[in-house]
Amino acid sequence: MVKLFKYMKPYSFWIVLSIAASLTVAAIDIWLGLFIERLVDDASGSFAHSFGATLKLLAALTVIGALASYAIKYALTRFSACALRDIRRDIVSHLERTTVAALESRHSGDLVSRLTNDTAVLQQFFMLHFANLFYMPVVFIGALTVLLMTSWKLVLFSLLFLPVAIVVTSVLIFPMNKMSEQLQQYLGSSNAIAQDTIGGIPMLKAFNMFKAMSLKYKAAMELVLKKGMQVEKRRAFIAPISLLLMSSPIIFSVSYGGYLIGEGELSAGSMVLFLYMLNFLMQPLSMAPVLSAQIQEVKGVAKRLFEMLELPLEPSERGEQTVDEAAVPIELDGVSFHYESKPDVLADISFKAKPKQTVALVGPSGSGKSTILKLICGFYGMEKEADSDEVANGVRLSGAIQVFGRPLHEWNPMDLRDQLALVSQDTYLFPVSVAENIGYGRTGASREAIIHAAKAAGAHAFIETLPEGYETVLGERGARLSGGERQRLAIARAMLKDAPILLLDEATSALDTQSESIVQEALERVMNDRTVLVVAHRLSTIIEADLVLVLDQGRIVERGTHASLLEQRGLYMKLYYKQFAALESRDAMQLASGEGARG
Repeated sequence: MVKLFKYMKPYSFWIVLSIAASLTVAAIDIWLGLFIERLVDDASGSFAHSFGATLKLLAALTVIGALASYAIKYALTRFSACALRDIRRDIVSHLERTTVAALESRHSGDLVSRLTNDTAVLQQFFMLHFANLFYMPVVFIGALTVLLMTSWKLVLFSLLFLPVAIVVTSVLIFPMNKMSEQLQQYLGSSNAIAQDTIGGIPMLKAFNMFKAMSLKYKAAMELVLKKGMQVEKRRAFIAPISLLLMSSPIIFSVSYGGYLIGEGELSAGSMVLFLYMLNFLMQPLSMAPVLSAQIQEVKGVAKRLFEMLELPLEPSERGEQTVDEAAVPIELDGVSFHYESKPDVLADISFKAKPKQTVALVGPSGSGKSTILKLICGFYGMEKEADSDEVANGVRLSGAIQVFGRPLHEWNPMDLRDQLALVSQDTYLFPVSVAENIGYGRTGASREAIIHAAKAAGAHAFIETLPEGYETVLGERGARLSGGERQRLAIARAMLKDAPILLLDEATSALDTQSESIVQEALERVMNDRTVLVVAHRLSTIIEADLVLVLDQGRIVERGTHASLLEQRGLYMKLYYKQFAALESRDAMQLASGEGARG
């Protein structure tokens, strides 16, 4: 809760305004009670002659009360909206700088649920209950004071069963914090499943997996329903106690108050005042269980929200850094890496990528090729110097990784990634315009530069055929484009960045033969003046590579040029004949089929 107060502090004016307005409303409520007593007792006396003044005073109090109520609503709306905006902004900003390893251990659906469902609970509390934290105590103390001055005997008799109700209520409220936190966790899990279902609809349709996913979602929602019912049952138990607190004192006070009037110890006006004030005494008491339950719920969701602000961050302040262009662009020395759940992803990897050299990584699926690119991008191991005995964020990295002669842990992540342009096999496009997607490669790039990059990547022609050309807004993840078109936009984005190191993770894997030929020519022009590390998919890149590294089960088992590796007659040769030769044969068949069709 201390962290929550930090976000409330900048809006102290609106908080103070809401508190002041709440106190004003409380004072008016108490004052009206005293006013009502005078009206009843003096109804046939001299007070009747000042009826006009009485109406004016009542009107003034009503107007002041209305203005105060409006001030409460406006101030709380302003304060809660701004505070929650700041919380969401800081969480998103924090997530942008969170380590990849920490994010990989959490589902994005749960994180989104925390930003939506959990913050909605906070906003509801601020809007509906925050003012009562100040109004209720003041009106309770004021009402109790007036009641005791009116008849202390009637007060004691009316509140006879109050201690028992308070004890029972406290017992019922105690588990609410944990139960509400679990409910939000279950909501987060169900949202994660829903997000997976919506995002994977084509795959679910292809494999007829809707039934299995539906059962999974149904099971998650059953947990939400079960926990939600537990929470509501608790609230339902609390409600009768609140009703008892409200009704029993009134029944007791009417019966005993009538006796006191008969004995001459209480006037009719005092009895009316007592009944009026008793409402303001019982309202805070009956609301106390509800407020306590709400506070426990807020504690639970605040804990979940601020857990995201505790996720480990990438280092961001390491001073201004310059690049030694004469240094070796990429060097790995004895690098080993594994997840806690998957040991030996990489083991003792050592190689250098010299300036303007092309290094190709080949090997069976799962041999660690893409992981090497992730390490060079600083997705893991930037917190401090690698230690083979230390596990951080569920991963362990040992050995030395240097980019332009500087160890990875000495780089600022943003400065490091300024030197890199990555084209991944998992192409990610944003649901914005084509031009904006390409423009993400370099902030402030001109339209001419964007078009030039698109032409170099062989994307300009198909972009021109889109309904609004470069202003066409893409669907989520570029769903309206083919795989090859998405890949060419990603390549254009990398070309626009114009970084000295180019990382290609099977960049042409989604392209057909004709598209690959166009893109490959573009890549070759870009690769001529850069250091390139490429996870190879097609033979053409490997033939021209200065160094080919063959990986198997996380280790480099062979290294050399394309020709020398074929002479070794090892794993590379097997891959060549089984994979690359098969791909060439398939491409040839596709080409022949196309020529036959045209003929």
